[in-house]
Amino acid sequence: MPQKSRNKNNVPEASKPNFIIIGLAFAFFVIGIHQSITVGFGYSYWIFMLSISLLLLHRYLKQKNQHKKDSKK
Repeated sequence: MPQKSRNKNNVPEASKPNFIIIGLAFAFFVIGIHQSITVGFGYSYWIFMLSISLLLLHRYLKQKNQHKKDSKK
């Protein structure tokens, strides 16, 4: 069974973008909460939508990788 390419820390290459996407989603969510408290939800709505969009992108990429892995079996 072929292994995914791994970097020097023994982490699969496909998990790097996923980790970055989750980190950005969390950061935008925290920024959205802060903006919501300071200026109101109406002005921070787009930040929450960006956070949710990144979570949906993460889920899509995860399912795509899982489907690709299942099809190779």
